[in-house]
Amino acid sequence: MHFLLLGASGRTGQHVVSELLSQGHTAVALVRTSSSLTPRPGLTVVTGSPLSKPDIRSALLAATSLSLSAAIITLNTVRKSDSPFAAQLSPPRFLADSCANVCEVLEHAGIFRIVVMSTAGVGDSWGNLPWLSKAFLGWTNVKYALEDHGLVDEEIRRTKMDWTLVRAVRLQFDDQKKTETKRDVRTLGSTGDGMNMTDSVSVTSVARFLVKVAVEGLFIKSAVVVAN
Repeated sequence: MHFLLLGASGRTGQHVVSELLSQGHTAVALVRTSSSLTPRPGLTVVTGSPLSKPDIRSALLAATSLSLSAAIITLNTVRKSDSPFAAQLSPPRFLADSCANVCEVLEHAGIFRIVVMSTAGVGDSWGNLPWLSKAFLGWTNVKYALEDHGLVDEEIRRTKMDWTLVRAVRLQFDDQKKTETKRDVRTLGSTGDGMNMTDSVSVTSVARFLVKVAVEGLFIKSAVVVAN
């Protein structure tokens, strides 16, 4: 299969690239900085912005001999630093407008499958989010990312796309050990029933799940919370 990737240079997106290529798939990645991702066999890198529909169309046409199967989006908002109190650098609605643009371009091209990485706490999963997590989100600048993911949730439901929203619990980035790459995820439905403060999920596990959902056509027109 052939995929369009947005967010491929990010900490989760890079694992998505590796997972797709290891399975023999191909992909074209739209990145904002050309040096952020190195082309390799099976991967085409196109420089552009997800806020630009012409740039997204250029990515679709970058590998004319391949027929696009689906898109996987792992974009996130950007803060000045990793501190949860750091100032937000991304423009308002960055995630929502990017997703809306991709969906519009794909629909016009007759492609309707899209898988989007979201976060636990969005939409109907807010009610099952542990109270301490709610407090953290309410008192830090992470709340802006949550709000933008919520707008993505609203935008994508208005489209004709066969969408899936993968709502990850607290991401674990220290996953370099080989044992980590083999961990599966638990699916907790759209509401995240049973979430607790100790839940986390490795980026490699999320990446594998995103690819699995996209390739096998799982959870169509559904949101699903995932944890290890």
